[in-house]
Amino acid sequence: MAMRRILPLALPLTLLACNGSAPQPGENAATPAPTPSASASPLTDTGTVPRPTELRSFGNWVAGCDNGATCQAGSLAPEEGDPPALMLSLERAAGPEGAVTIRLRGVDLPSLPLTASIDGDAMARGGTAGDDAVRLSGAPALALAQRMAQGRTLTIADAAGAKAATLSLTGAAAALRWIDAQQGRDGTVGALVAKGTRPDTRPAPALPVVSAPVIRGESALLDPLLITRMRAKADCSGDDLPDVTTKPLGGGRTLAIVPCEMGAYNLLSALFVVERGEATLAPFEAAPGGDTGSDTPLVFNAAFADGILDTNALGRGLGDCGVRQRYAWDGSRFRLIEQRVMDDCRGNADFIRTWVARLIR
Repeated sequence: MAMRRILPLALPLTLLACNGSAPQPGENAATPAPTPSASASPLTDTGTVPRPTELRSFGNWVAGCDNGATCQAGSLAPEEGDPPALMLSLERAAGPEGAVTIRLRGVDLPSLPLTASIDGDAMARGGTAGDDAVRLSGAPALALAQRMAQGRTLTIADAAGAKAATLSLTGAAAALRWIDAQQGRDGTVGALVAKGTRPDTRPAPALPVVSAPVIRGESALLDPLLITRMRAKADCSGDDLPDVTTKPLGGGRTLAIVPCEMGAYNLLSALFVVERGEATLAPFEAAPGGDTGSDTPLVFNAAFADGILDTNALGRGLGDCGVRQRYAWDGSRFRLIEQRVMDDCRGNADFIRTWVARLIR
């Protein structure tokens, strides 16, 4: 079978054989997409062609923005030495009132209230606990973000004052300055780094809209001979593959998720639309996982429910790099409504959103 790659990561299929466990689609749930006001976004499908943005690396930091100008910077483990116990992500919403949210993730989250210090000076105290992260928001998060650009080391201490993690700030200033520029804040009073005297007035861009129906009905039973033909069409390899999964698509159609290749932490499947006993490849407006290696798109770790397809192309078993995508079935094809990426396999599993659309049903 021909080798395939995942863009922009260029991950060869040989990675499928690496050891490790990884979160399944739906874990580490993505931050909900921003909801623009009715006056800022149309209520009909815009038919916008997805154009995900690219990430930028700055020393021990990475940054990116989505098409709605929500931006995120994340810490990365050093190239050499042990990774820190916690990884930090800083997200800033678009618009004049763009709020700053800081997330800390790790195996052992610190007890609250935490204290965040930069070069020995305490800058923020507090935090709220979630299922997979500790969050700082409001004035403490803003103060910490502004001070990060001037420091060398960020230290997190738990409620008892014990050190929980130490993060390098090498590259943080450049990452935050880049975010200021992407959001049109450089030279304004609202910038994190590139401060100026101009007012911060640039509005958040309107998001594209995807219209998709609510799916009703039941999936059909598949003829074993049809399954054999689908596997042959997709050039599936391996004899010990999971069973085909079926889901209703509405209108008498069935989605068949056909496993084709399996590794330690990635299951690649071909998707078919079955109608009246005939199967055709499910069309995508944007290639799943960036797979461009064949005429048959293969979906990584697919999960389909309520008309939404979640994919999770893992770069390695730790789950700290890869591409995560969400598609909505619009009645004729899969439409990309969210994409999150982490290019660098350096410990930060808080993927950065590079594309988002507003879903209406």
